[in-house]
Amino acid sequence: MNKIIEQDCREILSRVDFTKIKGKKILVTGATGFLGQYVVAALSLANNELKLNALIYAVGFSSPKRSFSSILEGDPMVKFKKVDLSGEFNLKGFDYIFHAAGYGQPAKFIDDPLSLVKINVNATSELLKWSPKSTFIYFSSAEIYGEVLSEFIPTKEDYNGNHPLHKPRSVYGESKRLGEALCSAYKMKNGTNVKIVRISHVYGPGLPISDTRVMSDFIRKALVEKNIILLDEGRAVKTYGYITDVISMIFFTAFKGKDMVYNVGGQDSISIYELAKKISKYTKASCKIPKTRSTISHIGKDPVVVRLDLSKIIKEMKRFNFTTFDKGLERTIEWAREQIK
Repeated sequence: MNKIIEQDCREILSRVDFTKIKGKKILVTGATGFLGQYVVAALSLANNELKLNALIYAVGFSSPKRSFSSILEGDPMVKFKKVDLSGEFNLKGFDYIFHAAGYGQPAKFIDDPLSLVKINVNATSELLKWSPKSTFIYFSSAEIYGEVLSEFIPTKEDYNGNHPLHKPRSVYGESKRLGEALCSAYKMKNGTNVKIVRISHVYGPGLPISDTRVMSDFIRKALVEKNIILLDEGRAVKTYGYITDVISMIFFTAFKGKDMVYNVGGQDSISIYELAKKISKYTKASCKIPKTRSTISHIGKDPVVVRLDLSKIIKEMKRFNFTTFDKGLERTIEWAREQIK
């Protein structure tokens, strides 16, 4: 396993009790995606370190990335299979399901909304149907809150959302909302132990260099082109959560969460322009605001401020030390340098 990612996974193990997976059959969808890879890596490490004898089935649409392929090759308790969850599939009889599959990049889900809906809705329904007694962890999104009014920021889990239906990003948030509703229905009907994690702006090692979201885009441009040119004025404010913190919250929710729905994320808020300047400083690259805004479909369409209230999950975890943004960013850039070599 990559040194930086292994350090992150060991930090996750120090925060979360994994003994509940002992002897269990676990499914991770989206296992080749950013979040899914970390879930598999942490489960594999816990399984080996604690002798838990859990079977981990990892499914993904694409092949595993180089930094994670060693886990699949070296751990006989992890089984990988390519599966397109937007089509027909046969996956059943699991004790835990971490449903992390889906498109998180706006450029992808705007261009292919139908596949997005099939994964967030159809695949969710099928997975719930074939493992009705599982602990089902649904990876939702802060996008379900829509354009949050200022008086509801930071946003609590009981905020029902303010989501316009006819904007380019609407299909993502609405399909996640419907996925959540299906989870709730199966919980009421079949007693499925549903846990919903609403995730916001995760970053860290393992984030693909080819990813079109702003963090990866800026790091790639800084390291390769030595120049970051923003696509707009960069006024939107995001609250970023380091991957170790977010995955720790997700596992805690799965194993010990008292409620069904939890916000998970970070506490470091920063504008897109400030992010570009910080990355350019670490990489010694230049940074510029364009004279005219980009005409790319998803630019300028996201909420201006996204900040979640994490008090519920933090209260239950009792002691939680967030990774500082500077430390997380340095580790992310360090990992990216290794991938570009």
